[in-house]
Amino acid sequence: METLAVFHILKCGGTTLVDRYKHNDNFVYQRIPSDVVYNYQSSTQQSYHIDMCDRASPSVIFGHGVTFAWDQLLQNSVKYATILRDPIKRMMSAYNYFRLEMINVHNHKSDIDFVTWLINCDRMLPTPVFAQYQQFSTQVPLRQDYGRQVDGELEYELYSTAIENVQRLDHVLFIEDNYIEKFDNIVKHYDVTPNKAVVHQHDTEFWLRKKQSQYVKYSDLNTVAQDLMLQTVHKDQQFYEYCKRKFA
Repeated sequence: METLAVFHILKCGGTTLVDRYKHNDNFVYQRIPSDVVYNYQSSTQQSYHIDMCDRASPSVIFGHGVTFAWDQLLQNSVKYATILRDPIKRMMSAYNYFRLEMINVHNHKSDIDFVTWLINCDRMLPTPVFAQYQQFSTQVPLRQDYGRQVDGELEYELYSTAIENVQRLDHVLFIEDNYIEKFDNIVKHYDVTPNKAVVHQHDTEFWLRKKQSQYVKYSDLNTVAQDLMLQTVHKDQQFYEYCKRKFA
């Protein structure tokens, strides 16, 4: 038997895939590294420490807490996968999602500007947004000196680690490239079936409009904000383009 473990990176379309497959008994959700959830968001939901997965060997493991530790935890073979997204689109999605969550969770229509959010986004709830490559190194804030600049030395170190670790991935999908269809094709071999009614669960733009709020696009930003964005995602853009060349 083989297991697929999927790294769920923030704002890369993973929630749609979770909702599409969570009804399968052999699908587990792993939000944090130490725990897994069987029958996620159902009346029979149960959480277990990761060491108790011998209760029933899962076919698909999906979540923000997935690590390469599954090689040692399961007796069967483990394959690894993830979904990546254009870094600029991802950051804009995260900014708008933050604003939507402020309304939904706190009943507060935030007027935080993009630059302020971007400088502080990896220290803020409900959406801490680390670079995608940090899912394969260490998820720590990179800004220093009260957000004035990015720690270039740490950024280089984490990027190098990520490039080394990403070699262990068996499948890398791209949200802009029919990722749902491609994921369905991959998991056919893992004894799970999709809920085909689930195709897109979290349309931030739609719900912001419903709340009478604008969805801010990169083209809406001024030059200062656009320049800061490009500086911020520079390494993540390199990582994304590297993975495109290697896995697309």
